[in-house]
Amino acid sequence: MRYNSNFKNSKLYLWLSSVGTGAVATIICLMLFAFVMTGIDVSEGAIATFGSVSVCVGSYFFSFLVGKKRRKDGILIGILCGAISFSILIVINLLFLKNPFSSSFFSKLSMIIICSIIGGIIGVNSKIRI
Repeated sequence: MRYNSNFKNSKLYLWLSSVGTGAVATIICLMLFAFVMTGIDVSEGAIATFGSVSVCVGSYFFSFLVGKKRRKDGILIGILCGAISFSILIVINLLFLKNPFSSSFFSKLSMIIICSIIGGIIGVNSKIRI
């Protein structure tokens, strides 16, 4: 059997497509929360919570898809995906807020890492075909 080494079968494509899917999941959650917030008055703390939940959902799907395709090392995949998700979040905060390190730095880091680890473990052990 001849090995076909095109880009779509590469590990880079897997990671990039999974990052894209995680970003899309985050954006969909943010849009859903924005729609909900148009109808009700929401405090600053709730807005921050909605943002954190959205990022956690995105990092979950990111690590789930990588774990699903790799089929091994779910915890390690979750940690790597969480680190990548958090790095992207820091870059975005740096671009828009000019201060990526807020008081909730470690809480967001731990939430993203935990959600990514859960996504990686569930992705590796999932029986669903993608």
